Amino acid sequence: MITKAKGTLRHAASGLRLCLIRLLPRRVPIAVKLALVMTMLLVLGMASLGLFISDNQNRLLRTQLHEFGNTMALQLAKLASEPILSENSLNLRMLTTNLGQDEKILGAGIYARDGELLSATGTQPTLTDSAFQAAGVRAQPWFRESADGSRERLISFVAPAHYLDVQVGSVVVTLSASQMDQAATSTRDAIVYATLAMTVLASLLAYWLSRRLSLPIHHLMKATQAIDRGNLAIRIDEQRNDEIGYLYQGFNNMAAGLLRKSQVEQVFSRYVSKNVADKVLANLDEIRLVDRPIEATVLFADITGFTAMSEKLQPSQISELLNEYFSYISHACAMYGGVVDKFIGDCAMLAFGVLEEDSDHAFNAISCAVLIQQLAARLNETRRAEGRAEVHFRIGINCGAMLAGNLGSDERMEYTVVGDAVNLASRLCAEAKADQIIIQQKMFSMLEPRINAKSERTLSIRGKSAPVGIYTVQDIHADDQAKLQANLKEILDSRHNHQNRQVVIHG
Repeated sequence: MITKAKGTLRHAASGLRLCLIRLLPRRVPIAVKLALVMTMLLVLGMASLGLFISDNQNRLLRTQLHEFGNTMALQLAKLASEPILSENSLNLRMLTTNLGQDEKILGAGIYARDGELLSATGTQPTLTDSAFQAAGVRAQPWFRESADGSRERLISFVAPAHYLDVQVGSVVVTLSASQMDQAATSTRDAIVYATLAMTVLASLLAYWLSRRLSLPIHHLMKATQAIDRGNLAIRIDEQRNDEIGYLYQGFNNMAAGLLRKSQVEQVFSRYVSKNVADKVLANLDEIRLVDRPIEATVLFADITGFTAMSEKLQPSQISELLNEYFSYISHACAMYGGVVDKFIGDCAMLAFGVLEEDSDHAFNAISCAVLIQQLAARLNETRRAEGRAEVHFRIGINCGAMLAGNLGSDERMEYTVVGDAVNLASRLCAEAKADQIIIQQKMFSMLEPRINAKSERTLSIRGKSAPVGIYTVQDIHADDQAKLQANLKEILDSRHNHQNRQVVIHG
């Protein structure tokens, strides 16, 4: 039962802690922090000053009270010594009566040597024998009950009365310490109220001042958030001739640098493969990609009859046609994990399994080639309907060992693949006819269960002792057709949407 109760209490405490955490703000503004610090410093200073003033005043009042009591007691002792010795009760009564007329003195008493009360007026304390035996003035604090039931603090000053260096008696002068206490209380209350008022004013002033001081930081925070959202064109236009101004200038320079960097990355990614660009930009300290032998597949796609076609077109039309079809080829290549190695005139060189590990690079290359041919056939339907010349591709594909690395000089280089397998792919492309996809027998044997192809012929390759058997790829098997048709539809839809946007813009 006890264990269950402890578990319940622990669960309740955990729930309360979570509620408090949720109630607390996740981020406390710097203006609030500055205001709290400034207010705390001011309150601490005011409190310290108030305590110092109050202590000094209390000490001064206490000193004045004791000096006055000592003086009155010594004066009374001097005047009463002879009447005590002569037992002149009339003079003694006159002395106590006259002294009691002072409003500061609550009581006065004259005592014989043995402690007998000879004359008194006002309030008298209860004294012991030791009080009459003191050599000097002795202050004795005590309390009395007032008529309203409150206690009043009093101080009685006891002084010996001497005649010719012989103590003949003692005198007592009683003063009220309540006035001193009331003055101290009034001073303390005044200091507390003043401190509270100054705290409120200081809090408001500190918050206003903190807001003013933190406003530049707030501007920087807003600008930084805009940078984080991708708005690299953000700038802080405020001009200042202080450290904040230098900070503004530094932020603007940083934002301009980030914008230039972003623009360079975008342009760079358009001139080289995005995967290559990402790897280079991710390691700017060592921009040379490591040369390494790999097993990969290379695809060459060439427009047939391009020379004759270009003679009938304007240069701008040739550029537009190449850019359009190279964009389709790049899109199709990316769909199957390949990279565009380069564009050579009207020929595109694609590589699969080069930058990223891809155990299925050979089949992905053939799938990409089939997608390019089907896409070209669909586009030619539109071109025929519009009376424009059709565009046909011949494609050669080969896989095997090759070297992936940098070619060029220190001033100009490119990341590419080289080797006998690459040269054979280029040769196969040259041997292909319009709308044909050519591969060698080795590649067909490796992918026969997944592709539809027929034997074409044997090809003699310079530098090779045996001729190379080549096959024409007609299609891929049905198991992978769904992905190919989905990719084809995506490219055609993207083209259709782009044309619609162009119509809207020109309209």
